Amino acid sequence: MQPIESLKQIKNLQMDYYMSAHRAKQEGKLIAYLNVFTPVELLYAMDIFPIYPENHAAVIGVRKATKDLAPAAEAMGYSMDLCSYPRCDIGSAKLGISPTWGLPKPDLLVTSNAQCGTIPKWFEALSRMYDCPMVLIDVPQSARSEPDRAAEIYVRSQLEDLVRVLEQIAGKPLDQDRLREVIRLSGEATALWTRILEAAAHRPAPITVFDQFISMAPIVSQRGTQVALDFYKAMVEELEERVRNNVGAIDNERYRFYWDNLPIWPELRPLSLFLAERGISLVTSIYTWAWAMLAVQEEDPLTDWTRQYLYTFNLHLEQRVGQYVEMAQRYELDGFLFHSNRSCKWLSIDIPEVRRMVTERIGVPGVILEADHNDPRLYSLESLENQIDSFLELLASKKGAA
Repeated sequence: MQPIESLKQIKNLQMDYYMSAHRAKQEGKLIAYLNVFTPVELLYAMDIFPIYPENHAAVIGVRKATKDLAPAAEAMGYSMDLCSYPRCDIGSAKLGISPTWGLPKPDLLVTSNAQCGTIPKWFEALSRMYDCPMVLIDVPQSARSEPDRAAEIYVRSQLEDLVRVLEQIAGKPLDQDRLREVIRLSGEATALWTRILEAAAHRPAPITVFDQFISMAPIVSQRGTQVALDFYKAMVEELEERVRNNVGAIDNERYRFYWDNLPIWPELRPLSLFLAERGISLVTSIYTWAWAMLAVQEEDPLTDWTRQYLYTFNLHLEQRVGQYVEMAQRYELDGFLFHSNRSCKWLSIDIPEVRRMVTERIGVPGVILEADHNDPRLYSLESLENQIDSFLELLASKKGAA
């Protein structure tokens, strides 16, 4: 495997981010907990420090601390059938144990139900724990892809209310010049992130999805800052140099696969080594592409955020299949690894139908891996590896027959 040198900065960037969060609290700055698709640019423009419990839970998973922390939430009455993210995060808050030195107490929570139904309930629990207000952006769900004017008015009015809430809490009006500057930085970082994802279309792929999972932290939590922009500039330069020199992320790339759904955070390294040994390069995922869709225009960001909430993250089955077909063609995929994620039923319930439709349309097969994005008690790594090996035998036999 060929490690990406610029990616080695990510550990220090994350440490600095969480240390800055604690320092901001000590200095009396406002802290807001957000879910990952909240318009973070508004918070940075208001000088409110944004923190993401989802990211915190993912760090817990990567550090393999789920087994120590999730049971504390379960002892409070939270079922193992719930998403492992809130179980890890709430358990961490309960025990006071965290790989990020905990999270500073919030002054406000902001979330939506566009992403899933669990996150608002998780944030409600945090709101009660910390005795602080919560803003919910209520997003109508629809199986249609056509614009819905009434829904747009409804969601935009809530974003306008959010601005007023932020102004009230901060005790000052939103600085439009500052917002435009943050949006500019955010847009530039998003454009660089898009180039990083597009680089993997090259053969051999200079970056894998595992690298993308690790490097996505700044585009989530620090979008709109110079820190994120500088990090992705260095990464793009290195990847484009790799493309020019045909340097692949893994040695002897034989297969190009797609990863569906969230990562299995506790198994990033074991799975990356397992796949690399078999010449499998995971080249793309709809999960990492989500943050390439979040740029907004300076002129009317509220309208752009409204449309993102309604249409970007509100995909119906036909749209989802269409995206997978387009990805298969753009990245010249040999197969799909569909993660049927016990924690994320919203993204997993239609996986069998997605696999069937994609294979019927373009002939690219896929295997469904039953796992969980954060709780290793709910799956077997050995079983996942055996499934992938069996899938490779199927692909090899098809190639032989061809």
